[in-house]
Amino acid sequence: MANFLWSIDLVLETKPAREQNGRDSFSRYRAQARSAAMAALSILEGGEIDRVYCDLHDDFVLRMKSADGCSYAFYQVKTKAKLNKSWTINEVMGLKSKARKAEEHESSSIRESFIGKLLLHTVVFDAHCHSVVFQTNVHADDNIDDVLNDIESGLFSNKFSRVLVDRFVECFGGHDLSVDQVKERLSRLKFETDVQYLKEKDNNFEPLARERIYKFSEIELERAELDEILLRLMELVQSKSEGVIHEWTADNIESRAGISVDDLLGILSISKEAYRSILAGGDVKAIKSASIIQRALQKSGASSSEIEYCSRCKSEWDMWVRKNRHIILDPDLECIFSAVRSTLLSVRDSNGKVALHSLREPIKGLEESLSKSGLLYDLSLNLLFGAFFSELVKEGS
Repeated sequence: MANFLWSIDLVLETKPAREQNGRDSFSRYRAQARSAAMAALSILEGGEIDRVYCDLHDDFVLRMKSADGCSYAFYQVKTKAKLNKSWTINEVMGLKSKARKAEEHESSSIRESFIGKLLLHTVVFDAHCHSVVFQTNVHADDNIDDVLNDIESGLFSNKFSRVLVDRFVECFGGHDLSVDQVKERLSRLKFETDVQYLKEKDNNFEPLARERIYKFSEIELERAELDEILLRLMELVQSKSEGVIHEWTADNIESRAGISVDDLLGILSISKEAYRSILAGGDVKAIKSASIIQRALQKSGASSSEIEYCSRCKSEWDMWVRKNRHIILDPDLECIFSAVRSTLLSVRDSNGKVALHSLREPIKGLEESLSKSGLLYDLSLNLLFGAFFSELVKEGS
């Protein structure tokens, strides 16, 4: 039996597979998911982007809110396995690079091209279409760059640009559009080329995503915690990308395809209150400190009022230290800090949890000990509670 199994392994290793289209398409889907995940993290910045819709109308769609209402940016994510290969104008726009006359270009090829499918959104969604974006892991050839530069300049003098203007209505509809309105719609076309986090190897997706996740986390995260959040983010994108939406309603679209800030906060290490505080320019260190205290006490069943009390004591202690660190001699301060750390070690259970009800006697004992040593100064029980939680925060940071 062992020899039989070995012979199977040998055959699998030495005979090339007939095709690997499934593995290749899965790799390309992963690139699309990475891009959607990065777009979703941009919601946390609290700017105009407030939703990402996965596999809806296109690979993903950004919703942007403003005083005038909402508009959408439609993304197609296309990758090439060989990074040294550029997209050609024929592959992307359905235009023949060697055509000498406009008549040689086929409207059906333009309409069915990647860019054709994107440009259709500018007609279907009209003023609600903010932009259409072709995103890729490689570069575009010179013909594409020339078209984009020509459109951006507003000249529309390039031979390919003129074909897009002339064939626009035939390809995408909008029979009441003027030439200027057609040009304005073409100006919504954007290319994002050589995007590093779309590359299959040596991409920078994880470090970029971790940086954004860390920015909006209340506590200092270890590598394993960041990896877990990243995995949950990708699972969120996948869950919003699968399954047919049979009842086409706003609620179903939101629940089945949409990613909002609430979805993201559900997988990140941050509460809604702390997130709003960070956006409002709150003290990030104070927010992280409060979160560590909250998490430590919640494990032991502390109430919200108890958590608030301990956070307030910690703040009062920090103020006391700032006020007295240049007044009280360093050896005395170090002795006080050391006594607080010893108290912290003595009250934790075997799982590292801290029960608030178990602190009263140790803190009173600390007060008496400092008093006997002539180190109590003007320290109250509240301040000593705060000192204890200050050390707890230092450990959590």
